[in-house]
Amino acid sequence: MKHSSILASALAIMLLIGCSSSESNKESTIEGGQPAVKKPAAATFAAYDLKGQVRRFEEFKGKSAIILNFWGTWCPPCRRELPDLKRIYDEYQSQGLEIIGLAVNDTPDKVRNFSQKMGLNWVMLMANYEAAKSFRIGTGVPVSIFIDRNGNEIGRFTGARTYDAFKRYVDQMI
Repeated sequence: MKHSSILASALAIMLLIGCSSSESNKESTIEGGQPAVKKPAAATFAAYDLKGQVRRFEEFKGKSAIILNFWGTWCPPCRRELPDLKRIYDEYQSQGLEIIGLAVNDTPDKVRNFSQKMGLNWVMLMANYEAAKSFRIGTGVPVSIFIDRNGNEIGRFTGARTYDAFKRYVDQMI
């Protein structure tokens, strides 16, 4: 118990310090700028939603195209990209896109209030160490991971992105 508390605290500090700027953006791609296709390596999570209910990645995996977005209400680059993510969600939700927000170093009340104010009506969860570790999240947020309907990760962004960058991946997933 004490060991996991120390690990969770270390992750929280790393993510808080590592809020990525758009200048340090990373993207996984193959030659020619096309996204790399790879399967998530045993990626999974169990995290609490804003009502305190446990949600599992398996509820969503393989049922729709998914963007996992690790973010924080306190993170300026995260806040900067959210209107573009909202636009993507509004445009593609009816075609089977799901966004799962995984809030890092936040409280359910802050996330609830912020997401209501911004009109973010996708699934919001409270990220934990296990979720971040499972999806190989480094030291900064935002991180957006694109998972197709077959459960394959087709790419990821570290750092804030625009509508056009999100659209390129979503068009491949839908």
